[in-house]
Amino acid sequence: MRLPNTLFARTSLTISAALLGFILFTGFVVLNYMLLPVARQSAGDLAALMVLSAKTWAELPASARQDFQKELRSSHDLILQATPPKPPLKTPLLHSPYMLFLEEALSTRLDQALHIHQSENKPDLYWVILPIAGKTLYLGINHGHIGAEPPRAVVSILLGASLFILLTTLLVVRRITRPLETLSQGVQRLGQGIHPLPLPEDGPRELAELARKFNQLSSEIERLLENRTTLLGGISHDLRTPLARLRIATELLRGRKDDDLLDNMQQDIEEMDALITRTLELARMMQQDGAQDKETDLAALVTDIGATHTEAGNPLHIEATSPCRAVINEVVLMRILNNLIDNAFHHAKGKGVGLRLHCSGSKVKICILDQGAGIPDDELGKVLQPFYLLDPSRNRGTGGSGLGLAIVQQLAQLQGWKITLDNRKAGGLAACIEIPRDRP
Repeated sequence: MRLPNTLFARTSLTISAALLGFILFTGFVVLNYMLLPVARQSAGDLAALMVLSAKTWAELPASARQDFQKELRSSHDLILQATPPKPPLKTPLLHSPYMLFLEEALSTRLDQALHIHQSENKPDLYWVILPIAGKTLYLGINHGHIGAEPPRAVVSILLGASLFILLTTLLVVRRITRPLETLSQGVQRLGQGIHPLPLPEDGPRELAELARKFNQLSSEIERLLENRTTLLGGISHDLRTPLARLRIATELLRGRKDDDLLDNMQQDIEEMDALITRTLELARMMQQDGAQDKETDLAALVTDIGATHTEAGNPLHIEATSPCRAVINEVVLMRILNNLIDNAFHHAKGKGVGLRLHCSGSKVKICILDQGAGIPDDELGKVLQPFYLLDPSRNRGTGGSGLGLAIVQQLAQLQGWKITLDNRKAGGLAACIEIPRDRP
């Protein structure tokens, strides 16, 4: 028979079988090393009392024997008589362990094989035929005299423990598997292209963390799908304008030569090429790795970047604490900083741009500060998405391609760094990147 192929059934059966096995082992130990020795000792004491009573009765004068029998029955619940009981006795097919121990103890004390018999009309009344001093005595004992019933106690414990284990196992396993079933349903809906509802992030820490990670993954996938739609729409929109201009230019060029028109066509072609290059650059972000990580003096690195921009006519105001060493990928960090600096100069409109490096015990924070118009607070997070432009007209002169900050965000995430954008109180934008000093 095959086990049910569900986590709930298999886990329940495994835990139940293990606990039941432990209960059986415990019952075996208790029975063999506690109950049976106690029962054997008790049967030996009762056998001694029975033999002593029979010998005492045989030594008493006939006139005192009847009183002795009454006292024996009243005090010890033992029936002693010299005549066979009626109806006739029978030998039972099975004995309880206690009766077997009693039979063994009597046989040992009288040095002969004795057997315990049972009354036909009273199943709970047991008799022993004792040969004492040339006489045959009949000694009866009620099963209730024993009191304890080890076999019944063991069976009751096993049944009760089995029921308790089964219910407890089902409850515990259900509490564990219910969140996993919900997660499985969410994954199935996600695979079908349906955005699942957020999973409850409660319960045990591990399951709550799993639900939290799934919700984050689901949100990331939804955001990626939205970015894909935006990406395709942005490319379609942005390529359509230079293509339209090229189409008009080709019509105007028919039969004549116009250098200005050719220059405009060349500019449109370069604009299209730049857009395609930035789009492909964004697509290649997922192929970045940390193979080039090494310990670097960030103060020297930002100073070199500042010198490069100053030579190009865009002076940077550098504030850097030195030395400041961290394990980084230099190429990736330089691409991020150059993109942020270019973006700052684009929006600063001729005003100054600063680069500030702060080095603490566990992390490095590099900020590019401009004096532009800033970004509305409700759009600070949106500008990190591909093709998102603050200018709804998608004017290339005011809004760019919408890919610069998206590339920065992708590069930072792949390195485990954090990008934050905040409006400065004095005006302008602060674009900061936080980097752990010891990369795991």
